Amino acid sequence: MGGFGSGSYSRWDRKTTTNESMDFDIRVLKKWGYLSAGYSGSYSWPCGGEPSGSIRYKVAHDEITLTYRSRSYGGEWQDIKQQIPLTWTDCHYGGQRAWFRCNCFRRVAVLYGAGTYFRCRHCYQLAYGSQQEALFDRMLRKSRKIRKQLGPHDDVEIPIWRKPKGMHFTTFNRLLLKEKKLRQLSVGSLHICMPCLGKYRYNNNK
Repeated sequence: MGGFGSGSYSRWDRKTTTNESMDFDIRVLKKWGYLSAGYSGSYSWPCGGEPSGSIRYKVAHDEITLTYRSRSYGGEWQDIKQQIPLTWTDCHYGGQRAWFRCNCFRRVAVLYGAGTYFRCRHCYQLAYGSQQEALFDRMLRKSRKIRKQLGPHDDVEIPIWRKPKGMHFTTFNRLLLKEKKLRQLSVGSLHICMPCLGKYRYNNNK
């Protein structure tokens, strides 16, 4: 596979996010019935419609074995074989939920290829993408999410004129008001930040 551990931002003021790392999700495997003992297959990550990395895996009753190639920062390629323990917990309404047991002994659903080995986000100190957002971006993202519930688009410049079919007027009015407040907050936060950004750029151009 290509470049585990070779692609992370070098800025000191931010953490690498989970969105920037290849994720291996046990819920996906279980959903498609790929967690049966003896099953083997491949797991890949697309980028621009093309595969950007892949691993092979084989499932046993109490562990899953990953095989792949990795290199760090332009170093030599290494053949990696990683065994990850599996654990199961009972669900409230029957059935069982599968988990990876990370090297740090945490029980997690997702492991990340942010280094040579797959580890949980705590081991690699990965942040969620939303934690890195500015207030403006966060409010705008929430606004657009609501707009998708209310119409066929999320463009904040296009007015919402009618209620979606099957939605109660009380729900429609509540979401419409919430979307409006979020949009106002996003614009207000941008106005607050603009003088600070201008000062920062001015000071750095001296």
